[in-house]
Amino acid sequence: MSKTPVAAFTGIVDTVAQLVEAVAEDQWTAPTPCSDWNVSQLVDHLVTGQRVFTEVMAEQPTSQGPEQSVGTESTPASLKAAVRESAGALAAAFARPGALERIVRAPIGEVPGAVALHLQTIEHLVHGWDLAQATGQKALFDDTSVEREIEFARGLVAQLPPAPDGPFAVSRTAPADAPAIDHLAALLGRQITN
Repeated sequence: MSKTPVAAFTGIVDTVAQLVEAVAEDQWTAPTPCSDWNVSQLVDHLVTGQRVFTEVMAEQPTSQGPEQSVGTESTPASLKAAVRESAGALAAAFARPGALERIVRAPIGEVPGAVALHLQTIEHLVHGWDLAQATGQKALFDDTSVEREIEFARGLVAQLPPAPDGPFAVSRTAPADAPAIDHLAALLGRQITN
């Protein structure tokens, strides 16, 4: 039986949290395939995004805006705790009755909650892949969930300005027999190596 989009997202953020929890002490400053960030900065970016979208999905967003980043100066232990806490809050926000049907004000503009869920799902899949690559882990995401997001991402990439002005590098291709997550990463500009 196919998972609902919210259940799939919950599984994905749990997988990302497991990847974060397995980061070794000497890997926090390692570079990632997302060239703007090392491992610590990438995890901080995920936490910030989770907090921003939790606020976006709130029925009554606060006037002061979302909680700020935990900061790249934070310790590995605080980043590990923050990624779990903020992921749980975001999954709960997406699961609220009517959340996916409401129009919300996301950083890209007003979108249905279901689109915000797609955006965060893709964010976690690709940055989970980045984190796995940087730390020598395997990103064990559910292929069915990844394939659903590949379809959404194709439409998204077609609507966005191309690199360098757009949010993604130029799309690449992955080997035909590569896992679904590699195909998504390549679509969003990551270089896939065997």
